[in-house]
Parts: sequence; structure tokens; C-alpha cells
Amino acid sequence: MSSGAGNPRKRRAGRPRNPVARETLLSAAVSAFADQGYAAASLDRIAEQTGIRKSSLLHRFGNKEALYLEALATVLGNLDELVQEAAESTEDFVQRLDRLSRLITDYLTGEPRAARLLFREVMDRGPFFSGVGGPVFLHVLNTAVTFVEAGTAAGEFHTNDAADTVMSIVGIHLTYFAIHELSEQVRDEPIFTAPARDRRRMQVVEQVRRICGVS
Repeated sequence: MSSGAGNPRKRRAGRPRNPVARETLLSAAVSAFADQGYAAASLDRIAEQTGIRKSSLLHRFGNKEALYLEALATVLGNLDELVQEAAESTEDFVQRLDRLSRLITDYLTGEPRAARLLFREVMDRGPFFSGVGGPVFLHVLNTAVTFVEAGTAAGEFHTNDAADTVMSIVGIHLTYFAIHELSEQVRDEPIFTAPARDRRRMQVVEQVRRICGVS
């Protein structure tokens, strides 16, 4: 009769010996879904890039659609937190606007495919946007509109249409990163480096201020 002493404990199927952080898996999923689309993105590739087996990935998320929905929810949730913080802060509106511009630029630089994923999902009217995520998109945008309206009422912003102003700001933030290959060709340099991030941050602050009528 064997006591089993010295034998490694058998791991349950699908569980990696050294679990990869959920945030790492979601970031890899954001990149895959953004670049290839939902249908073409491969769970095998996502798993390989993060150093785990596909079975482990499925163990964590259940299925491909669940992973996709959580990836989108994570990106939008992170942006929502930044916008909500700006809306609720007690600083003057221009200070909040500048900080929000910098933080969103930093986030989109650090998660290079987030902007493309959001664009692709809305343009394709994908399962997140067409389902539970639709109201989340609107919530983020409406929070931003309310912030611009309040800044205008306080006399710190000067714009006649808060909704149009917000959508123009969205374009400044997302388009540059969503079509990063073209941005890099025009600039003739990578755009996800620290120096490029710092330069872009300054440009965004200036452009967003101008759109909001801040001198």
C-alpha cells in the first residue's frame, strides 16, 4: 500500500501551476479581439501569449464570449472611473479637465488596443454594445456631457453644445490610438513609448481645452 509520500499533488484539470493574473489575461484578450475581431480571435493564441493552456483560460472565464464581454467591460469600466472622478472632484473645472485628459491618454497608451476594441465594438454593433454594454457606453458619455454642462454653467468652459463637444473629445482620445499604424506612419515614430506618451498628453490637453473654449 502506497502512502503517496513524495508524490506531487495532482492539480485539477485546467488550473495552471502558476496562475496568471486576471488583468494580464484580459489585456491579452483586449489585444486579440481588437486586432482580429471577435470571430477571428483565437483563444489558443491568447493562452499561448500569456503562458497558460487554453483549458486554463476557459477555466477562468467559461467561454470565449464571456472573456470578450469582460474584456470590454474592463476597458469601459476603467474609463468610466476616470470620467466619474473628474465629475465628482471639487477642483475647478479646468484643472479637472486637464487631469482627465492626461489620465485617459496614459490609460490608452498603457493599454494599446483598448481604443481599437471600443471602436470596433460600436461600429460592428457587437454583443457587448447591443446588450448590457450599450447603457454603459451611454452612462460614460452622459457623465462627460453633464461635466461639460456644469463647467459651462460655471463660466469656465465656453461651448454651445456639450454633447457635440464630448463626442469631439472622444474622437481626439480614441482615433489616434485606434488607428495607431497610420498615426505612427504620419509621425514616423512609435506612439506607445514614454516620450511619445508625454508629447501626446500635452497635445491632448491643449486640443481638449480649445474644444471646451478654455483660453
